[in-house]
Amino acid sequence: MSLMEIFADPSKIDSLSFGEKMVGSGVTMMMGMGITFTILILLWGCIAVMGLLMKKVLRKPAEAVKEPAPAKKQTAPLPVVSASSGDMPQNELIAVIAAAVSAAEGKALEDGLVIRKIQRMAGPSTPWHKAGQMECIDSRRV
Repeated sequence: MSLMEIFADPSKIDSLSFGEKMVGSGVTMMMGMGITFTILILLWGCIAVMGLLMKKVLRKPAEAVKEPAPAKKQTAPLPVVSASSGDMPQNELIAVIAAAVSAAEGKALEDGLVIRKIQRMAGPSTPWHKAGQMECIDSRRV
């Protein structure tokens, strides 16, 4: 009878020596780790193949779309503003916000972006601040 067959029967474990128990434990551990790493490698391979397939599928429609025309180059660089919004005149503040919004959207300023109104929320508590407070409070309820 092999060591693993003896190890499988709980009533016979007491008859084993300390060394035989350690060998059986080591074999069991190595089998478990081997199976785990084999499955992880198979999963990694599946994910890699799916990634290659997705690149191939997504590349075909992207090649059909023609590239947009390059944006117009500005003749003068935009000034770097380091003052706080309280020190800045209203027109400059609107220009800075418009530039930030257009840069975030990836469009040029000449594409028709119009900022109609900029209004500072009164007091230290804005709607985002209140929502964050409520989320924090709700997360601690039991």
